[in-house]
Order: sequence, then C-alpha cells, then structure tokens
Amino acid sequence: MEASHEQLMPLPEGWVIEPRREGVRARLADVWRYRRLLRFFCWKSLQKLYARTWLGASWLFIRPLFPLAVNTLIFGGVLGVGSNGVPYFLFLVVGSSIWDFFSSALTWGTRSLELNRGFMSRIYIPRLILPIASMTPAFLNFAIHLGVFATALAYFRVTTGIWYFTPWNLGWAVLSFALALLLALGIALWISVPALQARDIRFTLGYVLGFWIFLTPVLYPLKVAPQYEWLLSLNPMVAVVNGFKYGLLGIGPNNLRDFEVSGLLTLVVLASGFWFFGRAEAEAGDKA
Repeated sequence: MEASHEQLMPLPEGWVIEPRREGVRARLADVWRYRRLLRFFCWKSLQKLYARTWLGASWLFIRPLFPLAVNTLIFGGVLGVGSNGVPYFLFLVVGSSIWDFFSSALTWGTRSLELNRGFMSRIYIPRLILPIASMTPAFLNFAIHLGVFATALAYFRVTTGIWYFTPWNLGWAVLSFALALLLALGIALWISVPALQARDIRFTLGYVLGFWIFLTPVLYPLKVAPQYEWLLSLNPMVAVVNGFKYGLLGIGPNNLRDFEVSGLLTLVVLASGFWFFGRAEAEAGDKA
C-alpha cells in the first residue's frame, strides 16, 4: 500500500516545552537569547525618561549642571572644602559622575518591574532583562557628565595651562565604573521584586541614597575625616569614587585593600541578588 500524501510530508517544527533551567548561567543565556527584546526595553527606558515634561530633553543637561553649580558654590566656595590640589569643580564633577551613575542605575533598576508590570502580565519576558534595560538612562547621564568633565578640562587647560587628566591611570576608572554598575545591579535585583508591591521601598531608597552620598567622598576628600577613614572604607562606594578620581585626575588615596573589600562585597551582593531574583521572578509575574 502506498503511503498517503500526509504521511510523505515532513512534520512541521514546533515548540518544545521543557522545564525552566535553573542557575545564573541559564538566566544570562535567556538575556542573550532575547537580546532584541533587551534593546527594545533599553530604548523604551530612554523614551520614558522625560515624557510628559515641558522642557523635554533639556532636563538631560539641567539635572547634572544645576547640582554641580550649587555644590561648587557651597562646598568649594563658601565652605572652602579641599580638593586634593585640583580645581574643586573638576574634583566634584568626577565624583558626581560615578556617584550619579550608581544612584541613577540603582533607582531605575529598582523600579524596573513596577514600570513594566503591563508587559509582564501580557507576554512572557525573561525578568532579568527589565532591571538591566531600565538602567539605560544612567549611561546617558554618565555620558553627559563626561562631556561636562571634558569641557572643564579644556577650560582649565586654557586658563591655567595645566592638563589635569591622567590617561595612564585610566584602567582604575574603568574598574571603578564596572564595580559601580555591578553593585547597582546586585542591589536592584534584591529590591526590585519587593518594590513591585511596596512603594515604601522606593521612597526609602531615596532617603538612603541621600544619606549614603555623605558617607562617600563625592563632595569632600577622604582626608577631611582621617579618624573615620577605616570605617568609611567599609562603604564599597568609597573605593569606587576614589578609584574613579584617581583614574581620571590622579588624585586621592587609591588603596588596593579598599578595592579588594569593595570588589568582594560587590560580588557577594551580585551573586546573592541573582539567586534571590531567580527564586522570586515567578512571584513577580503573579503580582504584576
């Protein structure tokens, strides 16, 4: 008997339903598999940055420039805070650039699930994409800060004849940037799921960051409080900010031990954040 026409046709390929793979490697593989979706959410995060505002994209420049001007006037002018031998504005803009990147990445990463709950309730999204993509505005703000830094460098080169940039230390700045990014991601993975239901976490985070900056040598050099230097070194952002200043300006203490402590704390927070987020992401989908 000849086979029927249906039997001769190849079977169509279909979806294979498998149990979800566990582990950090599987979560990162999902992010790579859905990288186009990751780019979509990155662009969406930028679009929502200053939506429904009168000044629009002008806020990209107002937000960094206004605090820099005020803090330079108060701390560099009125209070006369030292700046390790460089103009205070340069000292401030370098410290503020890495701190604002960290705080902005953490804030947006924390709100990632809350801002995208509509997508989570309609289609499947690897949840890890959302905290990563939501940090995109922090990169834009960081680029603007670097633009201000480059402009200030050129200004002081013309007016004082001194070139304050130290390119041979640039590796420390790159390492500091990486630590700031990973630390922000690790903390965001811990608190983004609870923040989906409790806005208290978002409000509390604002107060925590407002206090945290004063424990970090952004507005002042660490030598202002030498008796508390050992205690401040437990703050992982101290090594990050000092390392970033050392990488771009060649100033400030750059203690390798502080970097080791900061790196260890960052790895612990990041690894535990991946573990917690992997266990809680299913619950986040139900809450959405």
